[in-house]
Amino acid sequence: MPAARSVGWVAGTLAWAVLTGRRRTLLENLAHLAPDLPPARRRRLARRTFRNLIDAAIHLFRLPSMSRAELLGLVQVEGLEGVREAIALGRGLIIVTGHLGPYELGGAWMAANGYRVHAMVEDLSPEAMAALAQYRSATGMQLVSMKAGLRTVYRLLDDGGIVLLVADRVIGDARGGVEVPFGAGVRPVPTGPATFAMMRGTPIVVGHIVTNPARRPRYLMSFYPPLLPDGRGDEERLRLTRRIAERLAASVQRFPDQWYVFQPQWVNHGRTGA
Repeated sequence: MPAARSVGWVAGTLAWAVLTGRRRTLLENLAHLAPDLPPARRRRLARRTFRNLIDAAIHLFRLPSMSRAELLGLVQVEGLEGVREAIALGRGLIIVTGHLGPYELGGAWMAANGYRVHAMVEDLSPEAMAALAQYRSATGMQLVSMKAGLRTVYRLLDDGGIVLLVADRVIGDARGGVEVPFGAGVRPVPTGPATFAMMRGTPIVVGHIVTNPARRPRYLMSFYPPLLPDGRGDEERLRLTRRIAERLAASVQRFPDQWYVFQPQWVNHGRTGA
């Protein structure tokens, strides 16, 4: 798709020039994610983030019309044995990712391989939810709104399903998260994945999908080994959340120009806690 990539390059460069607020946020993010890089290098990474975002959006726009063979041919996978190991426990699976790369494409790849993937999204307007549900249904994924509540999630897990959560930033009320180290800074991240896992003893697998450094195939999807809850309570919730955040942060620091988060949410002090 050379033409599409050229469009993405031009549109991303324009976005960098026009969206000054977003540009400042990206530079602030990079100051915490890559503090040892000189400012000029961080600016280049931030500019490339806009271009990567447009490029990923083009593939996501095409996703519902892709053939299964085309979709599978776009992605190289590492660590899938951990996913299989976790599913074999029979307690469902929670996959946690961040706003890193085209994560919708990763969920669609799993659905195309026969995994029952249910993606949870924040509460949106009925019209937006209907459009998003139609899009994800076309990719093989099912949609779960936060309004559906805990019972719906537990029912899916009890039935052996996979619940996909994007959990690198807190949405809405910050009391729903915990401040943890993230790169060279501190950010609040959601405790929801740990809470779901503790209630059913469900394994958690942290993963990401990014543009492949080897270039072919186009994307690389990687999974960390499973995390297993050990009991319940606030201490275990904090332990699991920190482990999840460590892995998310490691992925983001490795590919900082593919982290599409435009809400700073950095905490100025160095304290962490529940």
